[in-house]
Amino acid sequence: MTRFLGWTASLALLLFAGSPLAFAHAMLMHSSPADKAVLHSHQVSIVLDFDSRIETRRSMVKLTDAGGKQVPVQIERSAKPSELNAVAQGLANGKYQIHWQVLASDGHITRGDITFTVAAR
Repeated sequence: MTRFLGWTASLALLLFAGSPLAFAHAMLMHSSPADKAVLHSHQVSIVLDFDSRIETRRSMVKLTDAGGKQVPVQIERSAKPSELNAVAQGLANGKYQIHWQVLASDGHITRGDITFTVAAR
């Protein structure tokens, strides 16, 4: 009986370890701006594209300047269920960091940061 339970547990582990549901997180596939990008505009469109559907109402984008001060961003609707969009206007030249957090439709939370520099003339 113990041997049977051991084999059953091992089989279950193998089946679920290879399952996409076992590791389901919304992973960032593409961002605009890209990490470490240099932008030549005082207006920045932020586009974060993930590999799965996200709950946009429970996700967030925060933008901070080099001093850590929060900069206002406006979240925009996207036609793609895997995308989170925002716009920041009137940015001064300098370094910025995008802090994002998304909730995947399966309930998993993913977070990350993207840095960029504004060098407009």
